[in-house]
Order: sequence, then C-alpha cells, then structure tokens
Amino acid sequence: MAVNSAADTVEIVTKPLLGPGSAPGATGRDAPGPPWAGPARTARPKVGTAVLVAHPLGMGAVPADLEGSGFEVVVATDARTALAAAGGGQADVAVVDGGFEDDGLSFCERLWAAVPGFPVLLTGPNDEDQITSALAAGADDYIVLPLRPAELVARVRAVLRRAPPRPPPLGPGQRVLQVGDVRLDPARHEVWLRSERVHLPLREFELLQLLMENSGIVLPRSSLVGKLWGPYAPLDSTSLEVHIRRLRSKLEDDPGDPKRITTVRGVGYRYQGKR
Repeated sequence: MAVNSAADTVEIVTKPLLGPGSAPGATGRDAPGPPWAGPARTARPKVGTAVLVAHPLGMGAVPADLEGSGFEVVVATDARTALAAAGGGQADVAVVDGGFEDDGLSFCERLWAAVPGFPVLLTGPNDEDQITSALAAGADDYIVLPLRPAELVARVRAVLRRAPPRPPPLGPGQRVLQVGDVRLDPARHEVWLRSERVHLPLREFELLQLLMENSGIVLPRSSLVGKLWGPYAPLDSTSLEVHIRRLRSKLEDDPGDPKRITTVRGVGYRYQGKR
C-alpha cells in the first residue's frame, strides 16, 4: 500500500513500477524497487515491529526482504516523510541509506534530535572512516553494501533486541506545536518565539495551546471561555479578552496590529502563522 497524502488516502500498488528517470538504487541488488512516495505500509502480516526504510528510491528489494521476514515496512523517500513516520510512532527502527538527503548521517542527527535514541542502521560503502563516523555519531549498526537479505534481517533483529522499549507516541494534547515562528511544547510548558523563550502563566499558556491546536479556525468566545474555565466560566468574555491582550503583547511584533492572534468580529479569535 502507498499513502499518497497527509489524509492517508490509500492506493493499492499491484506491481512495482519505476517512474520517469528513475533507476535502481545503489544497494547492490539486481531487482530495482518502486519510487515509493511514502510513507508506504505493507499488507503483509505484522510481527509487532515496523521498519522505516529511508532511501530516495525505496532501497530496491529491501522492503520486500523485510516483509518476507514478517516485518511491517514504512518506506520514506524524503526527510519530511521519514521524520513524520519516526516521530509519529509508525516505526520502531530505521534502515537509512548513506546517501539519503545527500548525507545519511546528517539526516540521522536530525532524526535523533526529533526522536532521541531512535534505533538506526546506516548503510554505505566499505569505508573505514565512514563506518567509524557513523558508529561514533550514534548509529546502532553499519551495514556494508551490497546488502545481503539474511544479514540485513539478522542485524535489524539484533538492534531491536538491544533497543530499550519506546514509550507510546504522545497524544494530540502533548505534541509540540509549531505554527509559523511560534513553538509550543505542552510537556515542558515552554513557548518560543523564533529563538526567544516566552514565559506564560498557566491560563495564557492553555489559551495559546487551544488557539494553535486549531490554527486557521475561528474559535467562538463562548467555546474558549468554556474550555478554559469549565463550570467556573465567567458570565462574559472580559477575562478572555484580557488574556488575549496579554498574549498579543508577548507574541505580536505590533500588538495594536496583530498578525498571529486575530479577531473575527462578532465571533471570536483565530490563530495563524505570521504572514
């Protein structure tokens, strides 16, 4: 199966095809693989473990080799898809091509920054400097090309045996939110505007979180008041307006002409990335 969009529209691929200008990846395997748009999930039986394969062309026959050993496979052909799969709990371990996104090791460092400790097997040529650099940087294993199916599966299983159990993915209310140049981390109760930390008391933090979780959507005043104060909600929206003004004073370049937290007259407020 191949997921073609963020909405998880699924298309059944009946046989592998190479797109225009595509060529087999340098994996040492004769059978070329499809140029997966990713993330693509297999329909094979699961063994409770998903392997992320990061390669610009899907790494040839590698996904099929892993599927044949009972793994679920997520194929990513670009960094954005790969990071989303790892950070969203869609994979438990990654096999990353050394040339992925021009520099596989640099991508791995981005991956570890987003998901600390994520298990990675890096593939590449039999070059002592590259192998040493990969292992020193944090790779759990380095597999020399050309890939051999039985060895690949054995090494993936070995890395998984050594890896500590991963916590379940964060729920929607715990995930880091980023809209434009503002970043909100619910777990750490932190807000950043560009590179500057913004200190917010609890009620302002909760209000900003509600607005950012619904970025682009107009939230009625009554809805915001009800969610923030619950059964103790004030009879009017004066308190809400006070908190909105305080947020604007801390987040807007010009609080008198807000670009992030905008008012929709007669309705409520909307959060949007600064234009």
